[in-house]
Amino acid sequence: MQKLKFEYRIIAAYILIGGVWIIFSDKVLNYFVKEPDLLTRIQTFKGWIYVLITALLFYYLLKSHLAKIRNAEQRAIDSDRLKTAFLQNISHEIRTPMNSIIGFSELLKDKNTSETERNEYLSLISKSSDQLLNIVNEVLDISLIETGNINLNKKRVHLNKLLDEIYLSFKVLINNNIVFSIEKGLPDQQSLILTDDLKVRQILNNLLNNAIKFTEKGHIRLSYSLVNDDLEFCIEDTGIGIDKQLHEKIFDRFNKVEQDTVRLYEGVGLGLAICKGNVDLLKGRIWIESEPGKGSRFFFTIHYEPVYEDNTLSKNKTKSIKDLNNVTILVAEDDELNFLYIKEILKGTEANILRAINGKEAVEICQTNNLIDILLIDIKMPVMNGYEAIKQIREFRPSLPIIAQTAFALSNEMLKAFNAGSNDYISKPFKKDQLLALISKYLSADNL
Repeated sequence: MQKLKFEYRIIAAYILIGGVWIIFSDKVLNYFVKEPDLLTRIQTFKGWIYVLITALLFYYLLKSHLAKIRNAEQRAIDSDRLKTAFLQNISHEIRTPMNSIIGFSELLKDKNTSETERNEYLSLISKSSDQLLNIVNEVLDISLIETGNINLNKKRVHLNKLLDEIYLSFKVLINNNIVFSIEKGLPDQQSLILTDDLKVRQILNNLLNNAIKFTEKGHIRLSYSLVNDDLEFCIEDTGIGIDKQLHEKIFDRFNKVEQDTVRLYEGVGLGLAICKGNVDLLKGRIWIESEPGKGSRFFFTIHYEPVYEDNTLSKNKTKSIKDLNNVTILVAEDDELNFLYIKEILKGTEANILRAINGKEAVEICQTNNLIDILLIDIKMPVMNGYEAIKQIREFRPSLPIIAQTAFALSNEMLKAFNAGSNDYISKPFKKDQLLALISKYLSADNL
């Protein structure tokens, strides 16, 4: 049943108490008191008692209700302040890489620019683009977490291999004054688990990025151990540390350690909120141990679900991506620039590249051309979208490797692509190495 509104509860309480008081007290008085004057005085006294009782009751109800209103008002003020600080911060964070992208793009047009300078400018543009994409992804992730429009996609994950990949990707980002290390709590054969690797990777990436951001020297250590039925991860650093009063607040969205008006460290204040949201989805918990000037230790847990690998399964050998002269790749992409980018990526592989400009055309080409070895298909296309096209193609080409690619970049979109029948998924913007590695994954001897 829906809870009655406050004003209705007040009226109902007033009528109920008054009615019970009048009926009960009148019966008692009429039974014991026979003199009219005495009865009148008692009735007056009885009225004052009722007024006092209801006044006390209403005082309690109003005080409780006003406390809720004031708390809600304060939360709204705090939220508004945080959002204002966030908008100011994100405006700066977006404009900074955009300034680099636009500025160095203009410098590339200068005919007097040397080859060395040109390569340096391109490197800076690429770095700024990655920074801008990271900001967009963080805002998108927190909005999905806040609205509940995000799902887990559990699969088999080699945890130790995942940590090795993270170590290699972060090793090059850490300066020489910091010792970066990882410690694995399980042997390789026990580190095959069932979990959402994207969520775990995102948590670790965000926590390590924070450690790098706030640590100038000393060490950063990533470790995990098996505690009862949970895997407990720890990211330890010797950075600036965090005051105990902020240990809970830092996991709220838009919160940053520094003051709003002082920009000491880049970032939009969403990383830890995203970590908490992902940990909650994984049914774990996250906490921090830290003191100012003594570094920080971030902990989080996920449930340990081991998967035992069948060693009898044969391992397919991937064909060299540089030798695709006998491979036909169908690219279903309506955007001309995106198709040209993919075509440029595949340039030099000797692959035969075909194009469909919508889902319906992709279905027709797959029906009439049995030589197609792999399909790279965009999700959002005119006439027929990628989901529907994949479903139809699966009816007559069940073994054709299909890679879905889209700009949506949402985990539920990935799940929809898999449910439609795609073998894999890549989100825009993607880089050359990412696409080539994904294509090579499905071009084994057995698939060709």
